[in-house]
Amino acid sequence: MITYIENRNINKQKWDNCIAKSSNTCIFVYSWYLDIVARNWSALVLNDYEAVFPVATKSKYKINYIYQPFFSRYFGVFSKSKVTSQLVNDFFEAIPSKFKYIEFSLHETNSFGIDGIKTKEKQFQLLDLRSSYEVIYENYSGNTKRSLKKAIKAGLKIHVDIDPEKIVNLFETTKGGELEIFNANDYKVLINLMNTCLENKMGQSIAIYDGEELCAAAFFMYSNSTITYLKNGITENGKSKGAMYLLIDYFVKQNSGNKYELDFGGSSVESVAQFYKKFGAKDFVYLQVEKNTLPQVAKWIKKLKS
Repeated sequence: MITYIENRNINKQKWDNCIAKSSNTCIFVYSWYLDIVARNWSALVLNDYEAVFPVATKSKYKINYIYQPFFSRYFGVFSKSKVTSQLVNDFFEAIPSKFKYIEFSLHETNSFGIDGIKTKEKQFQLLDLRSSYEVIYENYSGNTKRSLKKAIKAGLKIHVDIDPEKIVNLFETTKGGELEIFNANDYKVLINLMNTCLENKMGQSIAIYDGEELCAAAFFMYSNSTITYLKNGITENGKSKGAMYLLIDYFVKQNSGNKYELDFGGSSVESVAQFYKKFGAKDFVYLQVEKNTLPQVAKWIKKLKS
């Protein structure tokens, strides 16, 4: 039986045990991660935490809805046994009817078949780090190899373990300004997430300096056999001198030849995806789902606001 459980009643020890033992485990759905990015998350749970489905919820204008929080890519069904289409269907059917609008993404192992749910394909890029650095380097594009030489020639320097706040500030003043979707609280959440990873020895921060100038920085999260590229920032000077090529190459070199895969966090934006693929990363597809059972008036209001 699948039960909907409010946050205060979730057994987080059992939850995390299920996530850790799932074949499709990922960092985005551990309880500590959800506590940071979606404070009042709730859950759908099969029997005694045999399979779970995180649910991030909000309410606006007395309308309850399910959403995908910033700094997480997807949710879905995570199970100690095989995740079948029927199991995913069953979890969808168990979503309480009070949620009139849902829009979130599903882990790539989740497939389903339910009428009334719209889907949109999205992509992320994954680089296998189990080979030696020499083998991985051979699969770099010619442009990547040239950009690396350019960065080295420019005298850019690599620094590790920089303060997460510096990374977030760099992101905010470069990419954040372009995106215009994050507010002050979102940046606090991001800093908290990075600091929590560092405190639990699950994070790595790397920066590139041009003299005294911080021109590129990035944060990586370690979980199980996956390293996730969380966020980065780069100045125009850093772009012109190939700073991000140097940063990623350094990270690949430090982590190659082991059990990890590097999850670049993903992008369906072609230019961003192509950058990751210059290091040999491959595309993987996951689904964004949407279901709208709002009254007609509410649908009209939502359309006006979108």
